[in-house]
Formats: sequence, structure tokens, C-alpha cells
Amino acid sequence: MRKILKFVFSKKFMAVVLALFQMILFAVLVTKLYTFGSAIYLFMTVFSIAVMLYLFEKDNLNPSYKLLWVVVMVLLPVTGALFYFLWGDTKLTKKQQLNINKIRDNAWKYHDERPDVLEELAQKDLGLAKQARFLDEYAKATPYKNTSAKYYPMGEDFFVDYVEDLKKAEKNIFMHYFIVDEGYMWDTILEILKEKAAKGVDVRIIYDDFGTLITLPSGYDRTLRSFGIKVGVFNPVKFSMHIGDYLMLNHRDHRKITVIDNNIGYGGGLNIADEYINAITRFGVWKDTAFRIEGEAVYGLTSTFIRAWHLVAGEALNYANYKPSVKKETDGIIQPYFDTPLDKLNICESAYLGVINNAKKYVYITTPYLVIDNEMITSLCLAAQSGIDIKIMVPGIPDKWYVYYITQSYYKVLLEAGVEIYEYTPGFLHAKMYVSDDVQAIVGSANMDFRSMYLHYENCCSFYGGSMVQSVRDDFNETLKDCHEVTLEEVKKTPLWKRIFQIIFRIWSPMM
Repeated sequence: MRKILKFVFSKKFMAVVLALFQMILFAVLVTKLYTFGSAIYLFMTVFSIAVMLYLFEKDNLNPSYKLLWVVVMVLLPVTGALFYFLWGDTKLTKKQQLNINKIRDNAWKYHDERPDVLEELAQKDLGLAKQARFLDEYAKATPYKNTSAKYYPMGEDFFVDYVEDLKKAEKNIFMHYFIVDEGYMWDTILEILKEKAAKGVDVRIIYDDFGTLITLPSGYDRTLRSFGIKVGVFNPVKFSMHIGDYLMLNHRDHRKITVIDNNIGYGGGLNIADEYINAITRFGVWKDTAFRIEGEAVYGLTSTFIRAWHLVAGEALNYANYKPSVKKETDGIIQPYFDTPLDKLNICESAYLGVINNAKKYVYITTPYLVIDNEMITSLCLAAQSGIDIKIMVPGIPDKWYVYYITQSYYKVLLEAGVEIYEYTPGFLHAKMYVSDDVQAIVGSANMDFRSMYLHYENCCSFYGGSMVQSVRDDFNETLKDCHEVTLEEVKKTPLWKRIFQIIFRIWSPMM
């Protein structure tokens, strides 16, 4: 009986019941509203038309996203508009908006100003300075010097240094991840965290409740707190009587950050799960990348964590107490930044577009999902048609077959424009990186898909000049040896049934 009760009250069971409830509600709305009379039906139809006009009027909404909801409202003229207002539009209750603004304003008070670094970058490259100024102004992302950087081409390379740095922690350990999965990787980390917390080290972890829905037991935050670890769970999946608790369900926290003693920071594409370090085999060889920075730029990661902690835990930490205390020799400029779906600025996509539009010779890209909007397609094609060497690397073995179909649906238009596409044949490529002209690289958590660009919280790091850029470029070129180059002739042989699936999935791609 105890096991049954434990299962019934688990978040997995609650999530399944919630999904079934929403499906039943959907069916009831669809079937019953049509029987309420012609007057109500006419009113709801007019309401749906008004919502469509509202959609077309929104200049900051992606056209593909508009198209998706127009299709929904055409198929369901009575209920489609209701579902758009519940889950299609990013909105908050007045109380939520006031809280978000308070957290933002508090963070901005501690924004570092480094006009000297921006000026130095402008002296070297006006195009790079333009991108750095954009991130500094609109994402409050400071460009730093006095910071060393190290690149990891595989997760297992990263994990060696990561564990050693955790063991040396003396003041604090801040961790912020989309997925935490029980296994060798997490068990190794957890033992260190428990030991450090027992010795008085301030250990805090944020994880996304949806991202850990099937990887962690129910009530796992209480388990961690029993070890002296402070926990913040982002956007819990739960039943609620308040509609405001459901408005943000479609927005998840996809960031990957670790900060140790305010001086060492890790970022990249890796979650905390065994496949990321190839301790287990899922979808062949798992190719992922990460970076380690030490010095002043770590504050960019720390401030992102503190802001997120304020949101999920309701505790406002004093930013001034978490400034780095060391300076390291640097051979480039480093700019950590993060993105939120609530400001409508699309920071991550704008940064990626900036790299493409600023390129003079080449842009090399790795992404696990190639689900792109018209702006990105236009920029990639125009760059390739202008003689820029554009190479995109995607997985050879997908983790989600339907997203893989969408990825492949873009091959034809890109190949015809001169973009080169490569599939990583040993397995799944989870790395999210850009490198261009030997002068800039971006490594982070943001995929090239609608969720990362428009719906998720993300964090990346832009590197201007230095050995980090060269390391990313060299790893890309080395990984090309394990890739299959996709040809236009292959794409043209795609079976008709697969093309039909691609068309259907493309319509729904903004939600995938």
C-alpha cells in the first residue's frame, strides 16, 4: 500500500494525470461548445477571428509561430483561440510580472560596466564590437578580460577537471541544469556535494522540474536538503487552483552552469547524466562540448545563477558578495550571456545571426536540432551565396526521430544555396557551437530550434579571439573526419511518405 500511495503522489503520476485531464478538457471543449447554440458558436468564431488578427498584428512574434496557431484556430475555430491564450502567448499575471521586474531590476543594479574592454574590441574588429555592445546593452552581458579559458571536445574530458575542481571548493558551489539523472556521473558529484555541504560550503542547485520528470524520484529536493544542499526547482509540474501556475509550463530552464568559489565557471551543452560522458551508450557515441573559465568573466555565470535563484527560491542573494577574487592571464575577450523568453528579445538567435552576418570567410556550426525560422534560413543562404564557407554539423543518430525528420527537411533549401551539411556518423551530436573567421566562437546551451530561441531560458558564452576560438575550430575540423557529407542528390531521393511527414512536422515545429 505504501508503494502504491508513493506512486499516486509522485510527480510522474501527477504529470500523467494532468496530461490526461488536459486531453479530456480539450475533447469536452471541442465537442460541447458546438452544441451550445448558434449564438455562442458565432461569438466564439468571431473571437477566434479577432485572435487571428491580434496574431498578425504582433510584430515581435515569429511568422512560423503565427502560422502554427492560425492552423490550430482554422482546425478548431471555436476552441483554438482559447488554447492560444492559455499556452500560445507568453504572459504573466500581474503578481508574476511585478516579481520578475523586481528580480531584473535588482540584478541590473550590479551590472558590470567595462567600456574599456568594448573599446579595445572595437580597435580590433568593429563587427565583433557591434555584437558585444548588443549583448552588453540588451542582455546586460559584460565582456571581460583577465580570464583564462579551456575547451573540452568531449564530455568525458570535461568531467575529469570538473570533479577535481568540485573537490577543491572552499566557499560555494552553484549548479544550474536542465537535466539531472541518477547514475555514475551524478552519484560521483553528489558524494562531493554532500561532503562539502557538511563542511560548511554553500552548496546550491537549480534543476528544471520537467527536465528531471523521469530522471529523479518524487520529492528529490527534500532528499538533497537533508544533506544540507539548498535546492531550487524551476517551474514545478503540479496541480494548482491558480491559472497563473499553468501559464509558464511551456517555458523551461535549459541552462547549464556550475560556479565554484566565484572564481571558476563551467558551461556548454552538457547536462548531468551518464550519456553525456559516455559512461553509458545512448544513440551511439555522445558528442558534447563544454568550457571552463577562471577569473573575472565567471561573474557573468554567477550573476545568471543568482538571478535564477531569486526566481525559484525567493531568496535575494547579495551580488556584491560573489565577485571573483582572482585574475588570470587571457588571450581573448569573454562574454557570458543568458536569454529569457519573457523579454521578447531573442538574444540567443540574435547572437547567432550576428556571427553569420558579420562573417567574412567562414562560419562552422554544430547543433543537435536544426529547426530554424525564415530569418535564420535567409541569413545562412545569403551568406553561402555570398561566398562564405558555411558548414553545419548535425547528429547522424538522432535522439528524437520526428525532430530529425524536421532537421532533414531543411537540407534542400540550404544545400541549393551552397551550405554544406554534415551528419556525425558515430552517434548523437549534442554540442551547440558557432565559430567564425578564427576570431569568434560561441559555446553554450542554445540549440538551433524554436524552443531554445523563443521558449526556453538559455545561457551561452561568446569568445572573441584567443586560443578558445582556435580550439573550437580545430575540434570542428577534426570531427568532420567522422561525418558524412549530405548531398543534394541524396535529399532528392527522399521517399514521398517521408516528405509528407516532414511537411506535417514542420507545421508543428515551433512547439517541438
